[in-house]
Amino acid sequence: MFSFNYTFERKITANKTSKNVMDAARDLFKEREINDINIQDNMVIGKDSLFKLDFSNRSPLVLSPGKEYFIYNESTRTLTYKIEAFYPLLFNLIYAFILFLILHFLVGHRIIEMVIPSLFFILLSIVSYLQYQMVINKITGKLNEN
Repeated sequence: MFSFNYTFERKITANKTSKNVMDAARDLFKEREINDINIQDNMVIGKDSLFKLDFSNRSPLVLSPGKEYFIYNESTRTLTYKIEAFYPLLFNLIYAFILFLILHFLVGHRIIEMVIPSLFFILLSIVSYLQYQMVINKITGKLNEN
C-alpha cells in the first residue's frame, strides 16, 4: 500500500508543557468521537474504524482517514499533525468515478464525462485538506490563547 500523508506543523507560542498539549490533543480526539486513542510520551495517536455509521449527525456514513498523529516537540515548541491520507484520496477517486459513470450514461459527451469528475475529485481533495488544516489550527488556537 502507498503511504500518502499530510503533515502540518504549528508553533506553540504559549508556555505549555507536553502534558498540556497532549491533553488538548486527546480532548480534540474525544470531541471528534474517535474511538481508539493511544497516548505515548509526546505523541497522541487516534485511530477510528474505516466506516462509521452515526445517525445522530447530518451525514450517517463517516469515512475515517486511518491514523492521525499529534506529535509535540517540547524543546522547539512545535506541534506536528500527521494524517494518513490514502483512504480519503481513494474514496474521492471512487466518488469521481461514480460521477463519471453517471455522466457517461446520461450525457454521453466525452469532454463533459472527463472534465466534471476531474474537477469534482480536485475539489473534494482540496476540501478534505482544508478540513485537516482547520483541525491543527483549532488546537493551536486553543493552546496559544492563554
